[in-house]
Amino acid sequence: MKGVKELKRRLKGVKSIRKITKAMEMVAATKLRRLQERALATRPFAKAIEGMVARVAEHADPAASPLLAQPAKIVREALIIVGADKGLCGSYNSNLNRAAVQYLRRSEAEGVQTEAWILGRRPQGFFAKVRGLEMRYVHPTNVEKVTYREIMLLAKQIVAAFESGAVQRVTVVGTRMLSLSSYKAGTQVVLPVARPAAGTQTKEATDYILEPSADRILARLLPRCIEMQLYAAVLEALACEFASRRMAMKNATDNADEMTHHLSMEYNKARQGGITGELLEIIGGAEALKG
Repeated sequence: MKGVKELKRRLKGVKSIRKITKAMEMVAATKLRRLQERALATRPFAKAIEGMVARVAEHADPAASPLLAQPAKIVREALIIVGADKGLCGSYNSNLNRAAVQYLRRSEAEGVQTEAWILGRRPQGFFAKVRGLEMRYVHPTNVEKVTYREIMLLAKQIVAAFESGAVQRVTVVGTRMLSLSSYKAGTQVVLPVARPAAGTQTKEATDYILEPSADRILARLLPRCIEMQLYAAVLEALACEFASRRMAMKNATDNADEMTHHLSMEYNKARQGGITGELLEIIGGAEALKG
């Protein structure tokens, strides 16, 4: 009967865990829909401002903004790492950390010194142990609750560091969603801003009158473009995080269901075996009394 009690205890524990994983799956699915709506709502603005920058850049001087300046040599770089605050999201955190470490190794091989600007407690705890990496900025609140105003203030600090020459390149390490069940961690260089290559610019038939001037408009647009790129990267990373968490919790719930089935069968077999043994003992005792 000891085996029956142990199986009953394990079965109860698995069912309790299953309730937790199912609840976390539902919460992640709800937040995923909300974050996808935010990300989809941001994309048109990001594409519109990038297209506007490309059109204005056709008529602007390459020296109109220091954000367009291509450094002769990159000595120091700002690496913005957008991660998660919590775990239980499958391989999301490990894939992001791996992509960031690989990029750090390439930069180190090129002789570039890197400083980290981190959003998310998980990457903060991981990269705090990386030797030679300076933690320049750590976001004080949860990434899930980040606002556009906070991203705007962060972008101003990054732009100021680039314009002052403290860093010669700014790169974002984040996760991009390929589909609801597929995502990939990668890097994106946001500063210096790359000018449209010759021959790829679309010349429209309509002539625009640019006031006050193309140079001044471009100088105002580029910081807004950086802000939108950072904000879009954060929203997409959050959507990938909750998509990964939803899938991980779904797999955990399915595994709990399968384990519950097997444990239930083992429990019933053990219980039936115990009942059969007791019946045999009763029958044997009765036969002994008769004899």
